[in-house]
Amino acid sequence: MFPVAAVSEPKTIRLGNRDVPYLLKRSQQRRSIVLTVDERGLIVSAPWRSTERRIAGIIREAEDWVLRKLAVWSAYPSRNQSWTDGDTIKYLGRDLRLHLREDRTATLATLGDADCLQVALPEHGGSEAVRAAVLKWYRRHATSNFSERIGVYARLYGLAIPRLFLSGAQTRWGSCNVKREVRLNWRLIQAPQPTIDYVVAHELAHLVEMNHSRRFWNLVAAVCPHYRQARAELDHMGRYYMDI
Repeated sequence: MFPVAAVSEPKTIRLGNRDVPYLLKRSQQRRSIVLTVDERGLIVSAPWRSTERRIAGIIREAEDWVLRKLAVWSAYPSRNQSWTDGDTIKYLGRDLRLHLREDRTATLATLGDADCLQVALPEHGGSEAVRAAVLKWYRRHATSNFSERIGVYARLYGLAIPRLFLSGAQTRWGSCNVKREVRLNWRLIQAPQPTIDYVVAHELAHLVEMNHSRRFWNLVAAVCPHYRQARAELDHMGRYYMDI
């Protein structure tokens, strides 16, 4: 038999005037108790031999922080996507309504009138097929949009146009490297154009300044004066955009 090295179990603790559920994760490797709050709620990582009393005490000491973080996360928009006829998706900050129709010859998504995305599918295409068609459509339009905006901001910075690669990263909106390659997350196509422009301007500024110095932010501000609002929009909607 192999010894158990880690275990997780759901727990509940009374904080303020509410019962707060949390996930207790014990590990043989951990040496201290760490609290994390994210979209999953409160997670407590603890050493194997930590007592229930000690763990509860640590949580209660951080009560104000835990409740504040839970409130922040609960305020973020959450995605409840059904990928069915009439469902809505985001595109350049707009709400598009899905209109599904049967097509035995091809699976295709096309933008119609009145903010309607028409998705043609075989007769037995289910929600996963709808999702796949929409994501393919997103990537196609992301490539077109991002390429055009990279050209605009490269000219503003006086740079040669770098190569664009689409990224599927779960935690980053963009990156660049010394090979003058820019990677932008295709999920950004859901965001308003000014937000996309900020990420493009940010990454291209790194081709001039490979840091986040004052000079770097001055470069961003010179071509993207709305960058603070764009960053705030990403902070607020980023979880929603990524969860697709």
